[in-house]
Amino acid sequence: MKRVMVLANNLAQASFRLRIAALIPHLAERGFVLDVKLRPRGYFAGWKLRRILRSTSDYHAVLLQRKFLEPGEALILRRSARRILYDVDDAVMYHNRPVGPLTRWQTRRRFLATAGILDHVIAGNEYLGELFRQRGCRVSILPTVVDVGHYQVKKHEPTETPRLVWIGSHSTIPYVQQYLAALEEAARQVPGLRLLTIANATVRSDVLPVEHEEWSESTEAAALCRGDIGIAPTPFDPWTMGKCGFKIVQYMAAGLPVIASPVGANAELVREGVTGYLPGAAADWPQAIARLARDAELRSTMGRVAREIAEKSYHLTRAADDWARFLDE
Repeated sequence: MKRVMVLANNLAQASFRLRIAALIPHLAERGFVLDVKLRPRGYFAGWKLRRILRSTSDYHAVLLQRKFLEPGEALILRRSARRILYDVDDAVMYHNRPVGPLTRWQTRRRFLATAGILDHVIAGNEYLGELFRQRGCRVSILPTVVDVGHYQVKKHEPTETPRLVWIGSHSTIPYVQQYLAALEEAARQVPGLRLLTIANATVRSDVLPVEHEEWSESTEAAALCRGDIGIAPTPFDPWTMGKCGFKIVQYMAAGLPVIASPVGANAELVREGVTGYLPGAAADWPQAIARLARDAELRSTMGRVAREIAEKSYHLTRAADDWARFLDE
């Protein structure tokens, strides 16, 4: 068995759960043991981190997950590790909130220092991959995947109360709020239309009935089948361009057609007119929603193709095969 050190920042973070933890048993079957180290915090965090970095010579490879290193830390790791891989599924070189010039400079410095020592970057979409390619890194694109068999497949039937469904968290619910006027206009065009949110936050509307289910890892797959059309409204900015469209993969696994903004990985995942629609402006959303809400056969056809693509291209076993190859190069 080949030992790989994984240096992670937050074991509860979705990116770690979905892109690393879910693969641990699959990689063990392929001859790799992942030894997960949590990035130290608090007093003496820097000293503790340097101690971890110096111990990497005992491992077949080191995998950094999302976070960057200070220049001195990067130098220690490069001197100790045999191979260094980096996994990224967000535009972590930018910020999703306003920050000052000092913070931007510090982030940029860590990004450049970390990019300069990497042997291989595993990026969740092409946008992220290109940011690292510009720094001379070798890059492979690997979307966030799911255990497709865990997801029930929606049986689409005509309904007088078609449901849009959105899955996410409190950090991304503002995206739904930004598109709420467009969703409300769709509700005016399609009587009975409603919205189901699966998250730890929701929205309110006097026009569009909103149903809410608290997110749970154990119930999310079944909850998705209460919906008829998966939605992924996404504003355009440097942070959202790095989003890797995991909710779209979930919709596809559940056999749902998808309506998404053509931002970041969304445009790579949704096949226009085949598995869903990519309306470029909020004003175009009502028409796309109405088309699918009124046509159960179209929803069924698109959902079936989406599920087939998820089984072929976005399944855990395929990702494990890819990771095994990356780790062993």
